Amino acid sequence: MALPRIDVVIPAAGVGKRMGACIPKQYLLLGRSTILEITVKALQSSVCVGNIIIGLSETDQWFDKLPLSSDKRIIKAQGGAERSDTVRMCLDKVSTEYVMVHDAARPLVRTCDIDNLVAGCTGADFKDGGILACAVADTIKQEKTDRAVIEKTVPRKHLYRALTPQLFKTKLLKDALDYAYRNNIAITDDASAMELLGFHPRLVEGSSTNIKITSPDDLLIAGAILKAYHSI
Repeated sequence: MALPRIDVVIPAAGVGKRMGACIPKQYLLLGRSTILEITVKALQSSVCVGNIIIGLSETDQWFDKLPLSSDKRIIKAQGGAERSDTVRMCLDKVSTEYVMVHDAARPLVRTCDIDNLVAGCTGADFKDGGILACAVADTIKQEKTDRAVIEKTVPRKHLYRALTPQLFKTKLLKDALDYAYRNNIAITDDASAMELLGFHPRLVEGSSTNIKITSPDDLLIAGAILKAYHSI
């Protein structure tokens, strides 16, 4: 059975303060291309991906200079103050029943993981959506409040790192993000918005190399992974 084509939202209105760069991190070079260009290319490698809606800051002065700005499958949208605001605003331009949301700074997502997410989280029998995730490998310590000492060790069994893309029915995600916005609830990913409405998104195992570039060290790691796996 053929997998459905699904539009993807990329929130790209942030500045990436933790990177400490003079431009937003999605426009930093990773090899010869920007992080955003590599991310878009990785998404477009999947037959499941339809249009890509990119939410940009009002003051963005870099996107229009990129070759991908003329790609007919790319739709520009206005971004908001927070990531969740940008996603919420971009959903108005989604034309498919389902939508995937992917971080601009995750250029190493694999085609097979995107396809597995779509295969495992679409269809009439599953309305809760799902996310790519990776089981936690490290021992997890909880800090004692404001003391920089260990409060306790948190069992890592059943703990996962949330990755992207995250996939949901477009209308349900819009409802969830609207609910969080109206009630002034801060959310860090789209699955957490769905959880507020009682949904239980599925965890689909994804590659641990699907890292989010946040710091200069992450940029070095991503460059090494990209060099090792030319097809990513």
